Amino acid sequence: MVVICGAAVSAAALLTGPVTSVSAATKTCHSANGYKVSGSDAANVCAGLKYYAGKTITFVAPDSPGGGFDTQARIYAPYLAKYLGAQVNVLNIPAGSTVAGMNYVAGTNSVANGLTTGWLNYGAIIQNKILGTPGIQFNPAGEVTLGATGAGLSAVLALKSASCAQWDGGFNQLLANQSASNPITEPVNITGTATVTLLNLNGTFGLHYRALAGYSSTSQQLAGWLRGDGCVIYTAITSAVQYVVSGQAVPLLVNLPVPQASKYYSYFSNVPSFAQAEKAVYTKKHPATKLEALGAIAVADSSGGARVLFVPPKTPKIYQAALRSAFKFAGMNPNLVSQELQLGSEGGYLSPKQCKSLYLTWLASGLKVKQFLAPLGG
Repeated sequence: MVVICGAAVSAAALLTGPVTSVSAATKTCHSANGYKVSGSDAANVCAGLKYYAGKTITFVAPDSPGGGFDTQARIYAPYLAKYLGAQVNVLNIPAGSTVAGMNYVAGTNSVANGLTTGWLNYGAIIQNKILGTPGIQFNPAGEVTLGATGAGLSAVLALKSASCAQWDGGFNQLLANQSASNPITEPVNITGTATVTLLNLNGTFGLHYRALAGYSSTSQQLAGWLRGDGCVIYTAITSAVQYVVSGQAVPLLVNLPVPQASKYYSYFSNVPSFAQAEKAVYTKKHPATKLEALGAIAVADSSGGARVLFVPPKTPKIYQAALRSAFKFAGMNPNLVSQELQLGSEGGYLSPKQCKSLYLTWLASGLKVKQFLAPLGG
């Protein structure tokens, strides 16, 4: 079952034929693929559905083809299209490590036609605000969030080699060997969720990381790590699994427990999550310090970060309502959730309210442990 605007409906028929019925009072209608729309916002959703029928929507993925944002956009696009009765085209804008694509969507605010939407990347936004780095040309809190995908699954890996032996024996060995005089080196991309999360691990567990900057993409980071630029890396499970399978790397931590339905479960099922590691490290006998506790909050929020669908604030409410309803239909559809799990995401749907809470909590906790992000500001 999926719920569209408060009404429970069957998700068995995923992409059915077009339906254009709308009641005279617009208190209820059907989406283009036959799902009944009702509830307190039904009038706006139904009016928006009439508008979108036959239109072309641009869905901005702020990365290159094949990247995480692009992959998720292409998963969601056909679901949105069938629900709205529209054509949804994915546009890749990879410049600025997701910043250019976000700026592009926000920049359509003066054209209030509701035909451009795209992903917000909270990682880049939070880092921008914490470090004061230039790039974001809009107020993220003022944008209209329509919902978010399940969080991406990521892992902390140690390169298995003679030079990295002291780090590649699992998380407990990582804790036992870390010290300010012997920091863990990591090639990083200076924007995004992974960098923020990695350095917040410093605040949580006292791990001393030396951020090696200069890598503009995940592929560059991985290439540097494999040639020995650093012993540890934090990256998406989809990128990490091949090195675990080949024996080149040892998984130390995962951001979230890997669901059993995921094809990656067998490789990471015994690896502690951030939350599990925190509980194991800090007990009544050995409580966390205030800064470590704040670091744990920041890590938890950044690890739950998701791709957030948004439109500019001048987008008319009926268009917002229809897009939000379409995204909820897609995000709660079991077929799409299954696709997400197979591609290394936790799967699922976050409401606009949850998105706002995630952003505000993450920003607040990140600011409190700003000292652990200082290496990126230099």
